Amino acid sequence: MTRRMALLAAVAAPLIGQKTEAELQEKIRKELITLPYYGCFDLLTFQLSGTAVKLGGYAMRPTLKDDAERVIKDLERVSKVENEIEVLPLSPNDDRIRWGVFRAIYRDPALSRYAPGGGLYMRRRGGTFFGGPFENWNMPAGTQEPLGSFPIHIIVQNGDVILVGVVDNKADADRANILANGVAGAMSVKNLIETAPPAKGRKR
Repeated sequence: MTRRMALLAAVAAPLIGQKTEAELQEKIRKELITLPYYGCFDLLTFQLSGTAVKLGGYAMRPTLKDDAERVIKDLERVSKVENEIEVLPLSPNDDRIRWGVFRAIYRDPALSRYAPGGGLYMRRRGGTFFGGPFENWNMPAGTQEPLGSFPIHIIVQNGDVILVGVVDNKADADRANILANGVAGAMSVKNLIETAPPAKGRKR
């Protein structure tokens, strides 16, 4: 190999590595988004470090936690999966709050356009929190959330509510927060909804 070829290879190697990492991140996102029981009341997050994946967030069903680990383990180039997804406790009261917040937000005339089926909203970088305990609001850099077809996820534990997602503007985020606070039984509401410009081709 000539000196010039070696120099070109040295320059290209980091770019190839970045492309490979981005491709793997996209595969992980796709697998999590398409899990059959991943819904509005769950939130799955992941961190990719080399070929190791750390899963975090909250799941209503133990099966969702297990399924998330299984599909990621099956991905090519994934060498290790650390599963820190917290399974939320069974609670009829929390269920009432979940559905109350869901109806308040997704049936609101100003926010109904975000109802399921309204399109994919993806928060690709940055974020708000990573896994339990429930009071841990700060998510390490690099953690990603495949929010999927639910722009606003509603996480409830022991009457406390977290709103996580991406909407078009701050007014919508504030509106969701006000509506959630008005739901009977909600002890507190942590609003972690972010705003993002509409994606190309998505009309609001």
